[in-house]
Order: sequence, then structure tokens, then C-alpha cells
Amino acid sequence: MADKTITYYDVVQEILKRVNDADGDIYLDRAKELVYEGISSLAVSEGVSRDDIRGILKSEVIDVTNITPRWKLQIKGSGSLLSGGRVLDNNPAKIISITDDLTVADEVIIGGITEHRYIELSLEEVNRLNDPDYSPFNDEIFYYQRGDYIYFYPQERMITQKLVITYIAEPDSYSYGTGSPALERDFSLNFLYKTIDYGVGRIREQQSGE
Repeated sequence: MADKTITYYDVVQEILKRVNDADGDIYLDRAKELVYEGISSLAVSEGVSRDDIRGILKSEVIDVTNITPRWKLQIKGSGSLLSGGRVLDNNPAKIISITDDLTVADEVIIGGITEHRYIELSLEEVNRLNDPDYSPFNDEIFYYQRGDYIYFYPQERMITQKLVITYIAEPDSYSYGTGSPALERDFSLNFLYKTIDYGVGRIREQQSGE
């Protein structure tokens, strides 16, 4: 493969060559699918650096005063905030962090607190929210994801915050053939090689069962 420019087409072709289907007569469609599957799976795995996935690592500022109710954010699905859809520009594969936007002063001070820590809850922890002994400190807000939404707790603490949501976005739909985009702008070469290895491995598993 080329050292400088690696396109989506190149990645698919390399997978096909390694599984002895250079013309793509058998596994072309599967190889295309596995590039997306590989990127999505590897991007949220342990040991991936920010540089590895620089093109799909996003940060957006969300003003909760534009959302009703303010304690419930739609982060996945179609549409946009203006059309009543998701609040993020892209569908997230994984939420990395939620913080207050420290570049903007809060207009409302809640109990003397102007900056909060946003703590993600596991399913087990969510089930404990009705326990009076399990509650966040004054400077903390819990959140958890359920379906296409993020929920914040306690709800009454979501007033005028501007949130910075950092997340890994789902990969774009890439064109195959002429005009295929250069993927090294969005991913490190090491990550792309791992994506190729992922696709080759999955097809070889399929071949061994045929």
C-alpha cells in the first residue's frame, strides 16, 4: 500500500488481496462493510489514541437552554436540533466526556456552584438512583445513556449550562472507486492497518467455515 495516501478504495482492495479475492468477485461487498465495522469497533477499543481517530473525535458545545426538557438530550437519530432531532452534528459511537464550557460564565449560580463535574453512571448505578443514600455532591451531576438519549440527574440542576460533549463519531459513508476519500486525514496509518487486519481476519473466519 502507498505510504502517503490511503483511500477507502485502497483499504478495501488491500483486504481483498489478502484474502485471495483481488478482483472482488466474492467478498467485495463484505470487505466494504468490514471497513466500517472495523473502524467503529476499533475506535472505541482500549489503547486507541486521539491521533489514531483524529477525524472522528469531535467536541461540540451544547446550550441546554435551547433544549426541552433540559435534562434529556437526544444524541442519536436523524434530523438536527433545529428540526427537533439530535443535538449533535454526528451520531456518536461513544461519549468520551461531558464538561462545562469554561470559556463562558454561567448566568445562574446553583447553590454557589458555577462549575459541575458530570459523572457517567453504569446500569447498576442508575438502578440505585431511588436510594436516598445515593446522590451526587453539590458540584456533581450524574448522567446516563438510554437508547438515543442522555439523561441528567438531578434534573433540577440542568438550568443554563453550556456543555462540552466530546465523543467518537460514527464513520462517514465513503464513496468507493474514483473520488474515494483519503482516510489518513482522519486516521493514523497504524489505525488503518489495524482496520485492514480486522477485515482480513473476519473474512478468513468466514472462509474457514465455508
